[in-house]
Order: sequence, then structure tokens, then C-alpha cells
Amino acid sequence: MVLLLSPDMVRDRGRGLSALRIAAIVGVIAVVVGAAFIVSSYLPRAGSTSTASVTTSASTTPTITTSTTSTSTFPVTTTSTSSTATFTTTTTTTAVASLCSGGPCAPLISGWLHTEPNDTNIYESNGTAVRLLGLNAIGLEFGTGTSTPDSCGEAYSYGALNFSISEFDNVASWGFNSVRIPLTWENLEPTAPTLAANGTWIHHWNTQYLDELDYVIAQFGQRHIAVILDFSQVDLSGAFQQAPEQEQGGECEGWGVPLWMYPSITSPTTEQELATAVCNFFSNVSAVGNSTPSPIQGMEAAEQLLASRYVNNPTVVGLDMFNEPWFSSSTPCGAGSTPDSLLTSFYANMSKVVSAANPHLLIIFEDALPKLTPNVPILTSPPPVPNAVYSLHVYTSDWSTAQPLLQSHLTNAEKMGVPLWMGEFDAFEAGSSGVNAVVDPNWQVDTQTMLAFCKDNGISWAFFSYYSLSASSHAKVDPTLILSALRGGF
Repeated sequence: MVLLLSPDMVRDRGRGLSALRIAAIVGVIAVVVGAAFIVSSYLPRAGSTSTASVTTSASTTPTITTSTTSTSTFPVTTTSTSSTATFTTTTTTTAVASLCSGGPCAPLISGWLHTEPNDTNIYESNGTAVRLLGLNAIGLEFGTGTSTPDSCGEAYSYGALNFSISEFDNVASWGFNSVRIPLTWENLEPTAPTLAANGTWIHHWNTQYLDELDYVIAQFGQRHIAVILDFSQVDLSGAFQQAPEQEQGGECEGWGVPLWMYPSITSPTTEQELATAVCNFFSNVSAVGNSTPSPIQGMEAAEQLLASRYVNNPTVVGLDMFNEPWFSSSTPCGAGSTPDSLLTSFYANMSKVVSAANPHLLIIFEDALPKLTPNVPILTSPPPVPNAVYSLHVYTSDWSTAQPLLQSHLTNAEKMGVPLWMGEFDAFEAGSSGVNAVVDPNWQVDTQTMLAFCKDNGISWAFFSYYSLSASSHAKVDPTLILSALRGGF
């Protein structure tokens, strides 16, 4: 079984694979070889009680077990009035200093991170610069709101409680310090909000999906693996099926925005329909009038939900506001509505909502897909909030084509005074399972060269994806070779 994804859920994106609650705040253990070890822990949050015990033996890594009872308030499904329900959960977690073995290990991340104005580094609370060096843990982005396969055979991977703990252990033992978890508004809110008598929207959040996410975050948190939540989309929504997808690669259906936002879309979707829907989304134009929140207002509520849900959880260090935004060159969005202006406005508004709900988070904003504007970033300014991090994805054939892309975005990041994060890459298709993928014959040297460039320039990265490294990998090369190349980039 694969972390967050079973083999029958693997998708061909034309370039490769596409994409409970931790109530305790766990301790950090440092082992001093030949002497003693020092245990330090996060202070329990307000409204919680915590007890801790330390366990050691001559043959085991010291661990700290923290039992915390916490009370948390978050919106849930209601019927006629806008309200919240209070849930009390008791969670016992065990954290280890490090599970890394057998090779280079990325430095562990100890809690929330931050950035500084006009600085391209990411910092821990003690002022130490750190890079996010991780994997994409995919599976929660698929489907259209249920754990039962839909008409395209897709469903999010509910059932993590049945996953082998070794799947989570792998990420830590391989030495990564972070994971990017793609998820969707579509799965968070498969049922449309309803309007209360007082004029406010009542959101019907998918509590089963939230439980799944809580569990996954808790498992990574116990292993000191930092989590970045990614609001994923491909082809905008599951409403768009069999789209030409010239930019994002050949799916039966898309994912991202809920189906109820697009009740009149029929299959197959034309390229123009999809391009127009993208323009309307970023222009905040609804396909259903006032019967639901506007597209951006609805997505703001979903991102605010998760930001506030994990406001006291230092495992969750960042939120990627929108995966792979793209615009069609053949279907412009209208006079004055350039991709730059639409994206800048979207990120400015969304970042304010997210940052207000959770000031601890890194606020990640992605540039448009490189295929649309080769090597030329379209964004010129960061969101007007603290902790902004600029991101791009690299899916090119080799280092000679990746280098100018990375350099142009690095230059742009330096001009904006923000860190750069390569949120997805597949080692020049070595990690791809796509039937049309062509692996760079020099992928090992090219990957090592690219990651050395990232290290020299303080660029963080997340390989796509865990699945390509697992025992049941369908990657086109030996996953142990990919893992070795990645760890060499720590």
C-alpha cells in the first residue's frame, strides 16, 4: 500500500504522476552522542493540558510521548442556522528525534517558519536559515468529494488509518524534512453552502475528509516532518471532463473547484469552455449567480477553514494558495484582465484571509505554468503579507532547459525579496509513470546539477512524488537511484 495513493489511483499527466487531528504539540529531542540527551518541548496551547514522559534504552532512539487533551472549535454541517460545533479530542503522540538513516539527512524543522523582508531565506524561530527539502504526498486531491469512486473511477484516498506506519516512516528515514500535501476545495466542500436567514453562508464541510487530513498531518508531525498544504487543481474542477488539457496533461476529469459551481458543463469539455472558466474564476465571475458564494469568496472560506484549523499546530508550516495557475493564450480574459493582474489580485486577497486566520504560515504563491510563458515569470510583486514564498514547478526535458527557467524565477524572487521554492519536479521524467514520458538519458547528472544549483542559491524543493520512490513504484527507472540523487541534494 502506498502513502496517500493506491496504484489504481495513479494518473498519467503526460509528464508523470499528478498529484485524528494532531491536538498535541510534540517535543523535540536532541541526542548527544557519548553523553546525555536533552529534551525540549513545545508549550501546550491555551485550553489544553499536557503530560510528557521520556523513554530510553541502550538500543533505541530516545522518544518523548506527549498526551494532550485539547478543545478546538471549527465549522461543521448545520441545517438552518450558521453555527459552529465544539469537539474535544484526546490524542497521544510519540515523536522521535530523527528516523533518518543510511545517507544524507535534511535538517529537521522544529516548528513554525518565517521570512524576513527583502530576504530570500526561510528561517526557523531561532533565526537559523532552513530549506524545505521534501516530497509531494499525493492522493487527497483526487475525486469529486467522496471516498467512493466517481464516474472516472476517482476518489480521494480515505482510509489512511489502514495504511502501514512504514509508509510515513519512509519519508523520515529517507531524510526528507517536509511534505507537500495536495488537497482540494472540491473534496472539502462537496455540498454547496446554504444561505441563512441573516444573510450569511452556512458551509457544509466534509468532516470525513478533514478527519483523513488530520490523521495524515498527525503521522507526519510525530516524525518531525513539516507539512505544506497545497490547494490543488488540474483543469479547474471535476466538472470539466475529457478536456484537451494542452497545458496540464490528459485527465478523464479535472479537480479543484466543487462541481456545484459548474452545473451546466457537459462532457467532453472544449478547450474554450475550460479557458473561459479559468478567466471567470480569477475574475470572480460565478456560473451560478448569487445562489452560492462567488468563486473566490468560496475558496477563501475553504482556505480560511484549514488555516484556522491548524493555527496551533506547528507541524503545518505553509499553505500553497493555488496549484499551477494557467491561462490560455488563445482565449484572453478580456481588456485589462492580464494573467499578471488577475493572479496578483487573487493572491493579494487570498493571502490576507489566510494570514489573518493563521499568522504562522508561510504563504506560498505560484507563478503561471512555464509552458505558457517559457522561462518568463508573469508575476512582478509578492502578496502584501508576511512570510510570502514564491514557487514554480519544473517539468522540462533536461537541465539545459530547466536552468534558464530556474534562473529567471530566482532572479524574479530576488527582485521581489522573497524565498523561492520548486514545489514540484520529477527528475527529468525519471520519476514519471506517464506512457508518453521520455526520460532524460543524463537524468542523474542533470538532477544532481539542478539540486546543487538549488543548494547554492537557497532554493527549497519538493519532488513529485512519494509514489515514484516507493516499493510499488511505476517510475521508469529504479526508485533507489532517484532517491540517491535526491538525497545528494540535501
